[in-house]
Amino acid sequence: MREGAAATWEPPPGNVGASLAMTRLRTRAASRGISKVELLACLLAVAGGVWIGASYVGLNLNQAAYDALDETELLTRIPEDWRPPNPECPDGDCPSEEEIRSGQVQELRSQLDGLRSEVDLITGGVEPLPQGESTLTDELRAARDTTLPYWSALREVVTEVTALQARVAPLREADQYARGLSVRRRAMEYGLEAVRLLDPEGVDPQAVEAAGRVAEWFEHGAETIGSAVEIRSRQQVGGRSVTGVELWRSLEVDLAKRTELVRRKTRETAGYLTSRYFVEFPLLDL
Repeated sequence: MREGAAATWEPPPGNVGASLAMTRLRTRAASRGISKVELLACLLAVAGGVWIGASYVGLNLNQAAYDALDETELLTRIPEDWRPPNPECPDGDCPSEEEIRSGQVQELRSQLDGLRSEVDLITGGVEPLPQGESTLTDELRAARDTTLPYWSALREVVTEVTALQARVAPLREADQYARGLSVRRRAMEYGLEAVRLLDPEGVDPQAVEAAGRVAEWFEHGAETIGSAVEIRSRQQVGGRSVTGVELWRSLEVDLAKRTELVRRKTRETAGYLTSRYFVEFPLLDL
């Protein structure tokens, strides 16, 4: 170049120009980042690695994904076509919400029926179950054949005593009241002796225990009423007049509590015997 001449650009030699062009291309590629194809390839590689690792340790990714979405309540926000398949029904035959609700209602009804049956057994209100008789062993049949007549005889004694007491209970006049108490006491004594004469051989122990409880109730009732009759004639107790009527009213509360206890216990026994022998054992008329 001559001195003083204007400076002009001259392309570099061929090899040097090509090198500069490639350098510019590389710089541009580096500045724009990886391509979508490269990103997709990376994601596929990562997913493949996770899948292989999960298979190696026995982890069900579909189950984990479904549970995570379901527990966070995000599953309902995802379009149905995009949701992972339900592991419990992978073929898509899962019941609808209506069907699930219907099944739950049916299950609750079954529970209610079971509770009603249990209450019937406890209260003695269960109906005879002849269909279960075929499951009884010979030993249970023999026990049933002796227990049912025993229970019926016990019930008859209780019914007779209760009827006698009910007839004289309304008597409130002084002379009639004394006679009424005497009748009630003797009725209790009759019941006690009648129960003691029942033959317990071969009878279910629960029925025998119930009869013993009834006998104790008869005995206590006779003693309580006898005390009221005995003290009736006393004129001064603690500085004031006390009649048999007043005394009986105080003793009647205790007798009523004992009666309720025996009634509840014998009701439970009747329910137990009914469910055990598949034949109705009626309640005692206490």
